[in-house]
Order: sequence, then structure tokens, then C-alpha cells
Amino acid sequence: MLKSMIIRKSAITLVACCLIGALAGCAHEKEMVVSEADMPPPAVLFERLTADAAPGKTLVGILHVVASLPGERYTFKIAAAAKRPDCLRLEDLSVIGLPDFMLTVKGSEIRMLLPRSGEFMVGTESSEPIRRIFPPAVKPLDLVALLYGQPPGIFSAKGLKGSIDGNRFRLDVYAQGTWAQSLWVDPVTGRLAKIEIADGHGNTAYRALFHDAVEVGSLTVPARIEIETEGMAKVRLSLRNADMELVSRDDDPDFFLLKPPPGITPKTSN
Repeated sequence: MLKSMIIRKSAITLVACCLIGALAGCAHEKEMVVSEADMPPPAVLFERLTADAAPGKTLVGILHVVASLPGERYTFKIAAAAKRPDCLRLEDLSVIGLPDFMLTVKGSEIRMLLPRSGEFMVGTESSEPIRRIFPPAVKPLDLVALLYGQPPGIFSAKGLKGSIDGNRFRLDVYAQGTWAQSLWVDPVTGRLAKIEIADGHGNTAYRALFHDAVEVGSLTVPARIEIETEGMAKVRLSLRNADMELVSRDDDPDFFLLKPPPGITPKTSN
């Protein structure tokens, strides 16, 4: 009996030691710090992150959105289509009745139809009615890049600084000498894991995290994006992109240029 108990206790001790060793190994793996020698040159890494792997193609899907504001929470669905670098189409999918809005972006021009009021507006990203559709600090063309799992474009002279931040490669991007964005890259997959975007004063305007990478045709894109804005009007957005496809819209040249319905006169919004 005593011998049996000793054998059983020894076996339990052995199993416990193995489990502790395995957990220690996991903890060590989590705390692993990437070496600077593993990091590609900043210019090379930035080019990989911003490359167009599907030129001319459009990424389409249904965005399941959860918007959290102080004391408020909203859930809704939006049909989205994004084409790099500067085309976007969003259509509200209301459960009952007419949709709240339809919107297209093509370059700097944004067009929006409000079916319930019959208004059709032509404006830019700074137009007040259009700004109400997007969280503070998130520009319409930012969303194009984010849906592709890429950083928003910078269209001025830029500088790059690479470093190691824990177990991520980090790229700090400067536009004309001023900090514009920071990018954290998974060293194993080479994909963007997190970004922080600057406002006009050099502070963080918003950050975005990318999760659940999926393959869509020749692309690997995030199926879930978490966006959090800073400042007084703090907003948290969770975007889950369901049933994504990569398609061609060459058969419809006006797909990203919304047309006013018959009998409705467009209004210019500043």
C-alpha cells in the first residue's frame, strides 16, 4: 500500500513538474524579445506594408460595427467596398425602411445620399455632414487602408525610423519632419498588428489594432479591426468584416461615384 502511494505521488510530482516546465516555456515564449538584427531596413519594411498585392481589385464585404461612446452603444451593419488607394463605397443596411445613408469616395470628392430626407451632397472629408458618418480623426480614405490591413497613406515627404518594441518591429513615420504615425509589425507574419495616427499637433489622434487575419484571393487582410480615438470625443469602434471577397468593378465605372436619383438636385457641402 505504502509503495503504491509513493509511486502514485512520484507520478503526480513528475506530471506537475512537466506542466510547470511547459508553462514556463510558454511564459518565456511570450516574453521573447525580437533582436534588432532580425528587423529589415525601415524603407524595405514600409514598402512591404504598403504594397498593393491586388492592383485594380476591390475588397467587398459586410461590416458588422459596434460603436461605443460614453454612455452609449450602437450596433449596425454596412456594406463596404474599398479599392486602393482612394476609392470607398459605404451603404447602410438598416433592418427596417430606407437606409440612413449611401456614400462614395473617389479621390478628394465625397458624395452622400440621405434617402430618408432626399438630400444629395457633394463635399470633401472636412464637410460637416460627412464628418458625422466617421469617428473623429478617422478620415474616409483611412478606412480604405485599414480594411486592407495597411497604414493610411502619407502624401508628403516622409522619414522612417525603425526600432524594436517588445516582440514587435516598430516603424515611426515622419512627414516633413513631424511625427505622423507609428506602426507595429508582427516579425513572424510581417503583417501590421497596430498603428497610431497623429493629429495636427503631434498627439495621438487614434489607434487601430488588427486581428484574425484571413486570406481573400491574393490578399491577407484583417477580419476584425478595433479603432479607438483620443481626445474629448472618445469613440471605440469594432469592425468585423464578414464574407469578404476580392472582385473587379471594371463593368461599373461609376461604382465609386454615386449619382443623384432623378429629381434630386445635388448640394455642395463645405
